[in-house]
Amino acid sequence: MNATDFAAMKQAWTRVKQEAGRLAHAPLLNLFAADAQRAARLTFAAPRLTADFSKQHIDAQGFAALEALAQAAAFDSWRAWLFAGDVVNTTEGRSAMHWALRAPDPPASVREARAAMAEFAQRIRPEIDAIVHLGIGGSDLGPRLILDALKPLRVAGIEVRFAANVDGADVADAIAGLNPARTLLIVVSKTFTTQETLANAAFVRAWGPAHLAAATAAPRKAAAWGVPEANIFPFWDWVGGRYSLWSSVSLACVVALADGVFDALLAGAADMDAHFRDAPFAQNLPALSAALQMWNREALGHASYAAIPYLERLRLLPAYLQQLEMESNGKRVTRAGEALARSACAVTWGAAGTNAQHSFFQLLHQGVEAIPVEFIVNAGAHEGPPSHRAKVFANALAQARALMVGKSAAQARAEMIAQGMNEAEADRLAPHRAFPGNRPSTLMALDALTPQALGALLAFYEHRTFAQAVLAGVNPFDQWGVELGKEMANALLPVLELGASADLDPSTAAWVARLKT
Repeated sequence: MNATDFAAMKQAWTRVKQEAGRLAHAPLLNLFAADAQRAARLTFAAPRLTADFSKQHIDAQGFAALEALAQAAAFDSWRAWLFAGDVVNTTEGRSAMHWALRAPDPPASVREARAAMAEFAQRIRPEIDAIVHLGIGGSDLGPRLILDALKPLRVAGIEVRFAANVDGADVADAIAGLNPARTLLIVVSKTFTTQETLANAAFVRAWGPAHLAAATAAPRKAAAWGVPEANIFPFWDWVGGRYSLWSSVSLACVVALADGVFDALLAGAADMDAHFRDAPFAQNLPALSAALQMWNREALGHASYAAIPYLERLRLLPAYLQQLEMESNGKRVTRAGEALARSACAVTWGAAGTNAQHSFFQLLHQGVEAIPVEFIVNAGAHEGPPSHRAKVFANALAQARALMVGKSAAQARAEMIAQGMNEAEADRLAPHRAFPGNRPSTLMALDALTPQALGALLAFYEHRTFAQAVLAGVNPFDQWGVELGKEMANALLPVLELGASADLDPSTAAWVARLKT
């Protein structure tokens, strides 16, 4: 399955590079001056989400060039195949139907799993006051994010703790102070062979929780491990780990959130699915955002971007995006196994504002390299003191504006002299207080931090990741890059635990000896 026209892609990329060359060093303020409607023209809406690209080094001609690239990459075909349930995970011969988990009319097996989780939540809540969720990667990050983001909608009296790291401190902390007679252990592993998860699960099971449950695509293994069959909830081979939060992987969320909240999350994601499936490229927010990511990364040379949610409830979003984007698209060959001519993925990093302003924003404003920033705000109601709402908006807007406007050395010098500093000292300090400006950013707003809006936001990022993969020609649904380290770790375990012999490189052998001692 490949409708990609590589000759046309090469020609289209030449046009993209030409447009990017025209705009790469154009002052953003000049672009606004040349088009009084720029902010409106480059602001796009999708369900519960608005994005303003006007502070990026792009214009309508640039987006038109990217649209031509998308056509050559067969974007429409790959999108249709995704939603038809065709094989889009080409290296593993699977469909990728995570969208079906939140469909209004899902497959019967999905509908049955949803109903079983809801019934389990009603049954187990009176029996517990704590949940210990054990998973790793996509089996951990998604549920953590959901429960953190929707904390005000939690069921009273049920604490949820997570452990993912095989460092024993993580799982020890997860059970500290809990009453095993009132604790539910949920083990989440697609294969039920994940080393870290099963090691943690064995430790917690020995501690003696009264209730066991599992989310897995290997129910027989879960039953053999000791989970009652009635407490085993399926997910499927066509659900990748980092796309799985919509499934039984989020059983802890179904139990710990008020009735209907998880369903609302699914509904919001389904709305974004419909937008991505049906909107043409020129109005399709995930597709446009994906194209802009490629523009920044490959045409303008920005190797990373910072995701900065100005919402404390979304403080885990950057970590979630790191896995979603870099595990999906951190590839070096095309779907056909040919070496990539360009990178398929930027480095994703970030933290919640306003805290981030006091750590790495120094680099964003005055570092040698320009790093695009994606700001996210909540345009709806806020928790806490009402006066804080304006303060968080002021900070987010100011940071985006400061990145664009900057401050010249002459301006900095004049300000210091106006404040009474002598000219020699002002001359000395002016370079240190200058900001180059003209640095790109996007500002996105949720209409409110509701389950529906959170679902739409996370689905937006999933579809953006898929669209980036299509534009780059890679498969975003496999993750062979995590396997080699796992294989070597399994080979090293008997060496470290039992003193078995192994043919190791000198450095690893020296460290084995050192750490065993």
